[in-house]
Amino acid sequence: MNRKISTMILSSCLAAALDQPLPARAGDIVGHVIAGYQGWFANPGDGSPVGKLGTRGNDHHNLETYPDLREFPDSELFPTSWGNLPNGTPSKMFSSDRAFTIERHVEWMKQYGVDVAAVQRFGEVANDVDYRQQKNEVTTRMMKSCQANGVKFYIEYDASGSGGGGWGPDFVSGIQRDWTEFGVRQKIAASPAYARENGKPVVELWGIGGSFNNISADPVKWLTLINWFKAQGCYVIAGVPTGWKITGSFSDALTGFDNVYAACNGINPWIVGRLRSDDDCDRYASRNLGPELAWCKQKGIDYIPCVYPGTSFYNSNQNSAKNICPRRSGDLMWRQFANIRSKGVTTCFVSMFDEYNEATAIAKTAEDVSQMPAGKWYLPLTADGASMSSDYYLRLTSDGGKMMKGQSALQWTKPTPYWNDLLNTGFEPGQPQPTWMNTPDTAYNNSAKNVSGYAADIGVECSLRTGKQFQSGSTSLMYSGTANGGAATYCYYKVLDFSAKPLTIGSNTLLHYWIYPQNENGRFAGIDMLFTDGTTLGKSKCVDQNGIALRASAGHGGSIPLNAWSVVTGQLGSLAGKKVSKIWVVFDRAGATGQYRGYIDDVRLTN
Repeated sequence: MNRKISTMILSSCLAAALDQPLPARAGDIVGHVIAGYQGWFANPGDGSPVGKLGTRGNDHHNLETYPDLREFPDSELFPTSWGNLPNGTPSKMFSSDRAFTIERHVEWMKQYGVDVAAVQRFGEVANDVDYRQQKNEVTTRMMKSCQANGVKFYIEYDASGSGGGGWGPDFVSGIQRDWTEFGVRQKIAASPAYARENGKPVVELWGIGGSFNNISADPVKWLTLINWFKAQGCYVIAGVPTGWKITGSFSDALTGFDNVYAACNGINPWIVGRLRSDDDCDRYASRNLGPELAWCKQKGIDYIPCVYPGTSFYNSNQNSAKNICPRRSGDLMWRQFANIRSKGVTTCFVSMFDEYNEATAIAKTAEDVSQMPAGKWYLPLTADGASMSSDYYLRLTSDGGKMMKGQSALQWTKPTPYWNDLLNTGFEPGQPQPTWMNTPDTAYNNSAKNVSGYAADIGVECSLRTGKQFQSGSTSLMYSGTANGGAATYCYYKVLDFSAKPLTIGSNTLLHYWIYPQNENGRFAGIDMLFTDGTTLGKSKCVDQNGIALRASAGHGGSIPLNAWSVVTGQLGSLAGKKVSKIWVVFDRAGATGQYRGYIDDVRLTN
């Protein structure tokens, strides 16, 4: 959001007293987790109004963190100019103005306890037809996905530029016109998924009382806009700067806005970039959260504190430090949740869901450097010393939300495990290793013996061929054999055996692995599973991210490149409750002759 970061460091520590959570009332805001949704990423060739603008379509590509793209089909990813991943795969990026992208993001919101999406709307919609059309499309797609998934949304107007540029000096009429023409006439606010509080559609106005981002400092104009929305029957949230009520705590909060704040239904202070340590968080809870909450209670206004994971601006402004507000492996965000819970507040605004370009995104993020373009600095989740899954901050948000709402007890130490895997192996030392001894799983192999094969050695020598025979680490699994033709030509290699302690598939289980076929036959190989009930993954209806059946005989659609790594991701939720007995690498191509060969790496089953 290009919101100014203060480098002021808060010191001293407060042992916050434990209060009981306030009772939540009926409505979509109070007692819920809200997350800001930017929806502003575009790519040349993505078919969107902004993407059609060529180089101008590289919208917000100053990424600090990099998204985890393994669940996105090839058709939803677009080439970038940022180089290759370390394994040689060209880097790609999603586009926000795509039905699939928004559907996947909203599905994550539902899965991980984000109740409401605050869809951002910027001044460009007032004076740029392409950006207005783009934002209209994104919001409409968000509306449809929220309706389908049981998530709420509302429009948040970011007033950056309201002092000139952006919305322009006449920002009041510009926002009024946009709400009337889009929010009302396009029936966005009439959607059953549009958030309501006390029966009123919710609108947030961000920037009130701030002395940054060229935002209007005129309290009369702001009060006029707030009262206009209230006259339209809306519930108005004020997005305000840190220190909005506590004089002198921060320098970018203007004075003279008390009447403006008092006219709102909810107050949402912005604290991104303010807090770095537990002491910072505790002092903020004492100096700001407590007094601000008391003021809001006195005025009958709902208090909606902000929570953020950390932030960075290096790729936007290389004069700033890298990783300027470290996430501290989740400790920073959890301390904020704990302080909110300790004050009895049951509502929060998470900044943000998808803001990868300011490193505030909680959406799935690259776990380590193997998932990001090489040769340019990005902030992986490992940056602060701990290794964690790409959905860690979504899971942390889920746990924090439950604690904030009183569904779990106050905990000052984060309870969220870094990994939530059933299986994670790249065949590196210390990770699960193959259980076969250069022998196919004879109980399941072709009785006609149309395949001769062997489970080739696993070792670092695989990395010495071309430097690309491993996706990460220094080890991968090589599969190889010779097909001799025939109607049934297949071979099963028992890579891992869990028969003594089977793995249970859950409703959200994902399968990830990488494959590197070295010839045409090598495309017809992949991971399969035997379940304790005798069924297999290959005989199920599960498909990969491209809609291709998760069976070796499908050949990954026949289109994955040779001598390059490709990721395979499958949602296994339809198999929930089944127990994995064996994991195989399977070759299966009817009538095939000649050698098949390739590599597999980084096999994951994650919940």
